[in-house]
Amino acid sequence: MNLDIAWNRLSARLAKRDIHHTIGRFNTVRKTYSLLQKGFQSSNSSYHRSRLNLQEKSLFPNNSPEQFAQKIRQRSVAFGLQLTCDKVAEIHEYACQNFLYEPGFEEKFKIEDVVQGRLSNGRNVMRGLVEDPGACPAIDQIARDPLLMEIARQYLGYWPSKVTHHLTWTFVSKLPEPEQRDRFLPLSYHYDVAGYNFISTYFYITDMDRLSGAHVMIEQSHARKPFHTLFAPWSGRQTDEQILSYYGSDLEILIEGKAGYGFDQDPSCFHTILPPATNNRLIFQVRYA
Repeated sequence: MNLDIAWNRLSARLAKRDIHHTIGRFNTVRKTYSLLQKGFQSSNSSYHRSRLNLQEKSLFPNNSPEQFAQKIRQRSVAFGLQLTCDKVAEIHEYACQNFLYEPGFEEKFKIEDVVQGRLSNGRNVMRGLVEDPGACPAIDQIARDPLLMEIARQYLGYWPSKVTHHLTWTFVSKLPEPEQRDRFLPLSYHYDVAGYNFISTYFYITDMDRLSGAHVMIEQSHARKPFHTLFAPWSGRQTDEQILSYYGSDLEILIEGKAGYGFDQDPSCFHTILPPATNNRLIFQVRYA
């Protein structure tokens, strides 16, 4: 990419005061921010921990937060989390009973209103975000789980100050796959910029394989990206061919799993989701920033 174009894009973001989204994509900025926050919290770490109102016991015993954090540093991802069947059922029921919305559109709807990727008014709908997911007791409990929070602290270097919940349906669509990718950007390789530093925990609430919306990612890409993608307008959106040409297919990971399967990821790595073809996809994400 021409340096003048890159600078113009950077300047445009700064003009919009989109500072964290502008500089949070740079690994050196994230590391520096972590050091500053760690120093800031060092004098009163217990206060910052108490603000998170953690659960007393973890739902995920016999896991090492230090090992999880180390694996994420090395690979961008760490596996080994599993929700119980009752938690999966509670979250799934909540997602079926409550209203959904698609960003950029005003109408609200429920899962039963979506038939073959369309609403009753004929509009194609790609995804549905469940309203107020934190009101689900199971979601609230998981988001305040002490082990998950300690993994975040170990990885970030400080107690997070912002914890957000996301419960999202992705629908089977009759649209051609290229059109699906145009309408729903996460179906293409991209990376997230969710603050000056951040980490996410994901749980599959429906079974996911290559035909039902599995998550796909590039190992180690949180720390190494093509230069031009750091200035791209939408989180470095790239084609499969561009990504595999740069990283090679050996670093691509297809994450398949049954309902309840969970993992931690630094979502600044390149990742995407496969378009669900057989079943609607439901995923729960907790983001620590």
